[in-house]
Amino acid sequence: MTETTQRIPGIDDIPEWARFTATENRQYLQGGLRHWDGPLQRVVSPIPLRDSRGGVAQAHLGAVPQLSSAVAEASVRTAAEAFDAGDGPWPSLSLEQRADIVRTFVANLRPLRERIALHIMWEVGKVYEEALNEFDRTLEYTLETIDAALDLDKRERRDTSLQQVVGRVDLLPVGVALCVGPYNYPFYETLTNAIPALLMGNTVIIKAPPQGGLLYGLLLPVFARHFPDGIVSVLFGDGEELLLPIMRSGRVSILAFIGTSATADALITAHPAPHRLHTVLGMEAKNAGIVMPDAPMEITVEEVVKGALAFNGQRCAAIKILFVHAEVADDFVARLRERFAATTPGMPWEDVRCTPVISEGHAAYLEGLIEDALAQGASLENEGGGQRQLTLMQPALLSGVREGMRVFDEEQFGPILPVVPFQRVDEALHYIKHARYGQQCSVFGSDPSVLRRIVTASARYVGRVNINGKCQRGPDHFPFTGKRDSALGTVSIEEALRRFCISTVIATPEYPENTALWKRLS
Repeated sequence: MTETTQRIPGIDDIPEWARFTATENRQYLQGGLRHWDGPLQRVVSPIPLRDSRGGVAQAHLGAVPQLSSAVAEASVRTAAEAFDAGDGPWPSLSLEQRADIVRTFVANLRPLRERIALHIMWEVGKVYEEALNEFDRTLEYTLETIDAALDLDKRERRDTSLQQVVGRVDLLPVGVALCVGPYNYPFYETLTNAIPALLMGNTVIIKAPPQGGLLYGLLLPVFARHFPDGIVSVLFGDGEELLLPIMRSGRVSILAFIGTSATADALITAHPAPHRLHTVLGMEAKNAGIVMPDAPMEITVEEVVKGALAFNGQRCAAIKILFVHAEVADDFVARLRERFAATTPGMPWEDVRCTPVISEGHAAYLEGLIEDALAQGASLENEGGGQRQLTLMQPALLSGVREGMRVFDEEQFGPILPVVPFQRVDEALHYIKHARYGQQCSVFGSDPSVLRRIVTASARYVGRVNINGKCQRGPDHFPFTGKRDSALGTVSIEEALRRFCISTVIATPEYPENTALWKRLS
């Protein structure tokens, strides 16, 4: 029996507080809560369990509606009718009124904290404490977004007099927003698009992620209770079956999507008028780290390991390839080897860094990347790296990685760190400059003149440059964006609000009669 097999628990080995009761959800939200009598989509956990006979299988969690294209078409009609070109009940409310409703919505989510975190843990395999943090961060983001929206509106609505014209700017909604989030942050990434869209007066269709969608069954009654019918729709099922009919309808005004660029392209081109489609896209990344000879080694090792292995590297902002200067490559790889050897994957209710990856299919894909690299001359630095039992995989540290290996270019989205030695910093910068993706990079060093050169160049290629730190999204007030195939549009608290509204000017020439009337209108 391998070490990974020994780490797989039986049901009786799971702490009482961490156990999950399979749940069948037959509801969805479209113009109010609706019951679904059609087929269901089975939900399995990435977490493998042993049965009484010693067999291993992924845990069954329950089922969600496998909604049809007809439901999708009805949902987008309902959302468009509820928006009614801005005359609907929700966009007609003042921002202050919408803010009060969203605050109450947040207050009513708080009692669900532990239940939602348990769902996140079982549905995507995230460590329980990190799942709690995802919940807390989402609610904190929402409350800060409310405050930012009110402040932004106040600033924009101030009277401005220029060139004998007085005017103000109103921030008005765009229309129907389709929000499609990823599995790795199923609560945070979806709601941090849906909430700004709602605050600014849009109607919203949420497509629950395939992994992490079961938790939305908990949210349905809360959404239904706080928002007028038709303002929020929540759909479950196959993405192609639901999303393409919604986009083909032409009724979607905003696409807020986090996923692959190929899927984003398919959705955008399905829209009959893509020129008027507002998009907020977060897509793939192959974030590089650059380690210079004078890097502060303790900090660098810690940040690289966290950046590469936190939540198994299943984050767009993970460090996914590491360039290490040849002067320190042997020593640095030895330090990493020690840390990787000490990183034992386990269950998300335990104190571990790595947990089961999202699916057996993805684990097999990761295995293929490792095999390809080894076949082309890379070295596996940590004993047992890449070994797995179903979805439970030992992290793998690969050295001697070079161009031509799949892991050199492909985004692995898993616990593999490829290390590329370099002699001249231009080699690493060439990779970042010509890569398909351009989200972030990290540079580790101490010489200000060298760092300045790397940072200045990298800033032209990626959306964020981290100095002696891992790649990451937060803090949420910083813009989160990317270049090339990594992103379209910028999100952070204020930028997200601006993405979900249109600046509309109200103005008049400053004749005395107009000026007097303006004061009476204000």
